[in-house]
Amino acid sequence: MDWPKVSLLILPFDNNEFFVRAVESLISNTDYPWFEVIASHNPCDDQDINAAIKESCEIFAANHERFLYKVNSENLYHGPGLMKGFEITNPESKYIGLLNDDIFVPGYSLDWLKKMVSFLEKDPTVATVTPSLYHLKNTVYWMGRKKNGGTHDYLHMPKGDPSLPTEPLVTSYNNMAFCLTRRFLLEEIPLGQTCPFYGSDSEFASRIKDAHPTFTHWVLPKVQIYHENIYYLRTTKGKDPVTSG
Repeated sequence: MDWPKVSLLILPFDNNEFFVRAVESLISNTDYPWFEVIASHNPCDDQDINAAIKESCEIFAANHERFLYKVNSENLYHGPGLMKGFEITNPESKYIGLLNDDIFVPGYSLDWLKKMVSFLEKDPTVATVTPSLYHLKNTVYWMGRKKNGGTHDYLHMPKGDPSLPTEPLVTSYNNMAFCLTRRFLLEEIPLGQTCPFYGSDSEFASRIKDAHPTFTHWVLPKVQIYHENIYYLRTTKGKDPVTSG
């Protein structure tokens, strides 16, 4: 197979340790012919943390030619922050990964990107695809949502539970903690147009539905990635209470 180029966007914010672990796992545990990792740093209020993240980016860039980064002038939040990283992706990248800064690719999942790209290549109407995401305690973080409302399907179920799906399944949208999409969709539909926070994923899916009614979103349960979910540790929950209520 002639594998297309892929750009993986990661959004560091206020935790250098998780960010470093995430990038190291992407670089070490991804068996794919050509991919780049791009960090788009949304600065936080702690200047020591900002300096540590910038230093980590400089080290990664010095040691990996396909690692790029930019430091945003302010905290642009989720969607706009990712779009700043999108600006410096290789224009030949056909697919764009959208990743949180607290993900972890285990060493037994080296072919995760090949499996996700293969799924997109086989069906041009697949808008996004994501792996099954697990907390580090081996319970489900994300395996799709069938309806708009309520909690995620399979949330907190233990890994290996016999009732969990094993074959690809359709979801109403995909969680951008770890999501792969088509470049042209981001060019058509920039993230965070009205929802800059962690609702960027559902807003993106809604706009895709309007522009491309036949497009679908899929989860690949056999592709398993971990997600720390430090979102809940952040006192503002990633939102500005003045603008988001």
